[in-house]
Amino acid sequence: MKFPIFILSALITSLLLMSAANGQSLEDLRKLEELKKQFEQSGQVLPTVPAQPETSAAKSLETFKEEVSTPKIETPHQAPKTEPTEKKEEPTAPPLPMFGFDVFENAKIDFSPEVYGPVDDDYPLGPGDQIVVTVWGEVQLRYELTINREGQIYIDKVGLVDLTGLSLKKARKKLTRIMGQSYSSILKGKAFLDVSVGKLRSIRLFVVGEVKAPGVFTVPALTAPFNMLFYAGGVNSSGSLRDIRLIRQDKLVKRLDFYEFLLHGREFHDVRLQTHDVLVVPAAKKRVSLSGSVTHPAIYELKDGEGLRKLIEFSGGFLPTAYLGAIRVERLVNNKERKQYSVNYRQLIAENTDFPLKDGDKVHVYPLDRDLKNYVTIIGPVFGPKEFSYQPGMTIKQLFAQVDSISGDAFLDRVQITRTLPDKKKQLFSINLKDILQSEEQDFLLAPEDRIVISSSLTLFPPDSVAIFGAVNEPGKYLLKKDMTLKDLIFMAGGFRKDALIEEAEVSRINPKAYGANQIATILYVPIDSNYTKDISADKGETFFLEPNDNVFIRANSDWELQRNVTVLGEVEKPGTYTLKSKTERITDLIARAGGLKETAYLKGAKIIRRQENVGQIGIDFEKIFRNPQVEENIYLRAGDKIVIPEKMATVKIVGGVHFPSSVLFEKGKGLNYYIKAAGGYTELADKDNVTIRLANGRPIQPRQFLFWKYLPEDITAGSTIYVPVLTEKKEIDWSGA
Repeated sequence: MKFPIFILSALITSLLLMSAANGQSLEDLRKLEELKKQFEQSGQVLPTVPAQPETSAAKSLETFKEEVSTPKIETPHQAPKTEPTEKKEEPTAPPLPMFGFDVFENAKIDFSPEVYGPVDDDYPLGPGDQIVVTVWGEVQLRYELTINREGQIYIDKVGLVDLTGLSLKKARKKLTRIMGQSYSSILKGKAFLDVSVGKLRSIRLFVVGEVKAPGVFTVPALTAPFNMLFYAGGVNSSGSLRDIRLIRQDKLVKRLDFYEFLLHGREFHDVRLQTHDVLVVPAAKKRVSLSGSVTHPAIYELKDGEGLRKLIEFSGGFLPTAYLGAIRVERLVNNKERKQYSVNYRQLIAENTDFPLKDGDKVHVYPLDRDLKNYVTIIGPVFGPKEFSYQPGMTIKQLFAQVDSISGDAFLDRVQITRTLPDKKKQLFSINLKDILQSEEQDFLLAPEDRIVISSSLTLFPPDSVAIFGAVNEPGKYLLKKDMTLKDLIFMAGGFRKDALIEEAEVSRINPKAYGANQIATILYVPIDSNYTKDISADKGETFFLEPNDNVFIRANSDWELQRNVTVLGEVEKPGTYTLKSKTERITDLIARAGGLKETAYLKGAKIIRRQENVGQIGIDFEKIFRNPQVEENIYLRAGDKIVIPEKMATVKIVGGVHFPSSVLFEKGKGLNYYIKAAGGYTELADKDNVTIRLANGRPIQPRQFLFWKYLPEDITAGSTIYVPVLTEKKEIDWSGA
């Protein structure tokens, strides 16, 4: 059998590409020369290495994909000799995948062929195979031998043994017979011989055609044909998965179908590869798209003679929603016009026929879009299922005989039934279901798709509620229950808070029938106590029954609160945390309780920090309040206040726009200029007009100006901080007048 022309062309092109990429062995080059001669003898021009050509197969595949990605909606039945006046486009759907090609997504990531593995008895031995000969019994022997180029092995005391062309099973019989001549125990059954294969020989194979990485591969002799596709990086999108050809000595040995592996798991282990075998992957000839209600919508490759039934088989069959009466087939005829065919699949099966498909056909299986009609629905407070199968002549009594039970809040005096008429309009019926279910004569005939709506009495007549506010743990609105008393509501609200004024509760009550135009509510005052044990004889809220919409108010005791703790630190005799005795306790009062000031106390630097409302430090003249505790600056203390009395300070800190920001030793009577000079003077960008001084007690002061002189309203004290702002840029004066 001669090498087909297109296979020779693909093989030579692939080998030329490989030769350009990297050097080949002499054996590979000889193979290439032989293929060249066969190609030239056929009268064809020898192909050259193309620079990324775009083959017609690739072009047609891209066109095929583009057409499949935007299918058109057409009527499922083909009217004879008439053309549709208009075709509506379906919403754009994602492109269909090509069946089988996702298997190669990770191809050649882990190319590590096994050189050891199980070998069946039909495995043909050849040069390079390692065989293990083991003898046990009266004779103990073990040989690990490699078959030489002539197909022979050498065994001590036996000599050369020719294994050319023998299977493992036949080699075992031959070695038993030959070695039995040297070791009689083997023939007598007193010793036993076994032959197995150790390391497999390697063979060189060619993979060419529509694969991602064509080339020459050295692999173990047991490698299956499909493994070679993975070693070659997988099949290109334009390649065929159904017609993979095994060429041996210029003859076609086997056609392999990769779908057999994908659908049935067959790996073709029975196909034995030999050195210099060529696997050729040609371009696909016939591809058909299948979309709609099938298990696996995709683009499938078909062989000659395979039609619609085979296509459906490849896809895994129809979904339960598939409409089989009219399967749409869209076809491009003679590269000129598109035609649509409607195929009755049920008829194909009944007549045991098929619908032939052509390359580029688009097959779409419509879903069944009929509405479910033979049911009735109950909506509302019923237990169990809400939908029931409709039977002709079914009545409301027969329906509710299937209902598990009806909830107690169901309002049966007026039940509405919505019926869907044939023209899809709605009709409403109202019935007294309570009377019908209790009567032996009354009934109501139902229809398909009836919708029975039962309302809840809690929705139609909302339950009454009461509310409680004030000094209870869980204020809010509560459902009014029968015989609910004021004490019950207080208990449901979590009881009294610690600051509750437990004397009387204020209850506001409305009575629409009693009050006049100017009266909104009646205010009642009910005595209460803190006893949660029910005492019928007591009359403190226990026998006061609540009415709908009552609002209860439990007032808080404004004099009750937790302890107010403050802290005093620093130069006092007993620093620490103290609880205020009253709301009018002042700073001097607390310091007196702390044992008074020490001799080292520095009042000019004393400060108070208030945490409440994030007030922070308060500037207070402590010397002034100690001279006269009645002044307003001697403020009342609050919870969380902290008083700090520092030791005597000896420096003044200067920061900002000076040359040497630092702390300068305090000099009594010295003014601002003295400290600025001590810090190196103002810098060029210093804002001299906005110097700020913060005294040690936190009070800010700013120099005042009279004519050209600046002065301070009070002396700078030890512990003060002088801050000199810095301008962002120097403002130059323009003297040009422009």
